Amino acid sequence: MRRIILFATVLFISTTSLQAQKKKDLLDEIDKLRKELKTTKGQLNDSRKKEKATLTQVETMETQVKDLKETNASLLSNMGSFTELSKKKAQNLEKSLESLQEKDKQIKSINDAIGKGDSIKLATLTVFKQALGNDAKIGVQNGAVILTVPNVVLFGDNDKNVTLQDKAKGILGKIATALNAKPDLKILVEGNSNALNFKDKSLSDNWDLSSKQASAVVRALQKDFKVDPKRMSVLGKSEYGSDSIETVTRIIIDPKFDEFYGLVKENMKNATKG
Repeated sequence: MRRIILFATVLFISTTSLQAQKKKDLLDEIDKLRKELKTTKGQLNDSRKKEKATLTQVETMETQVKDLKETNASLLSNMGSFTELSKKKAQNLEKSLESLQEKDKQIKSINDAIGKGDSIKLATLTVFKQALGNDAKIGVQNGAVILTVPNVVLFGDNDKNVTLQDKAKGILGKIATALNAKPDLKILVEGNSNALNFKDKSLSDNWDLSSKQASAVVRALQKDFKVDPKRMSVLGKSEYGSDSIETVTRIIIDPKFDEFYGLVKENMKNATKG
């Protein structure tokens, strides 16, 4: 009889513990989904604001172009009445027309550069999606292509591990292949760690941990997959860097605004020559 009672007691405790654990796991999952929803809503609002700002800029430029064309047309229509103007006034009028035409060329060159920049960004995003598939989260933020890889994939279940596990080499190899296919792009590897305690004196805090994990990724890309180290930088953001519960490493493909402005300048120079 005592054995039956003991067995029933153990069974009851085990069942209760299992239910409590399932409830905790469910609450953790709900919390994670809420934060992901919040992040997604924020990104959506940012995108809508940027879209609205872009549309406003386009409308402003279109208005300017329309005004310039109307002014140009008005000047051309009144050319016949300016035959008695002095030579100096005629020269000034010619300069005004040239200025208007130059502004039209400048606007066109800027639009061409923006279009080319968007095409480059889209092509880069496509290359990484084809290379990685579902192995990493891929997106565009503030003009940069961002690859997000959970730290558990790179460093395993130990949240303070700074050594890449063997299976991480597979996804890093795919990333390196895509990076090596576009050698002109700059790369920023950003570590985001969230360990709770640091009894091991080899690590000071999450700033230290994040930097070392990001450095491990850069080191592997350089040594194992021949990615040019001059293209890469490391950034550690500790527990303050990610909005997600799950710690991640982000590989940010630099939008290189200096090249964009160089492209605009070159287009304007070519338009002037034409």
